[in-house]
Amino acid sequence: MTIASSANFLRGTRSGYANGIGDGRVAALDKLTGFRDELGSAASAQLIDYCVSGQTAADIAQKYSVQEREMAIILQHHLRLCARYFDFM
Repeated sequence: MTIASSANFLRGTRSGYANGIGDGRVAALDKLTGFRDELGSAASAQLIDYCVSGQTAADIAQKYSVQEREMAIILQHHLRLCARYFDFM
């Protein structure tokens, strides 16, 4: 996604800079798609809620109708799988 402060947004289309998406970004998007396939859509959605949207375990637990303590364990497990998938552990 592009935001107003992003270099791609500020350059415009007639600036002489390359347009489109770079090879590194394409590779990253492919890796994210594989991550979603590996973990599944529910786990990916929960991690996005937690890591990107900044929701708490309590917020996510309420959304999925589980106890907060259970969701904390679930999120910890998902984070471990995420770390393994991206070779962080």
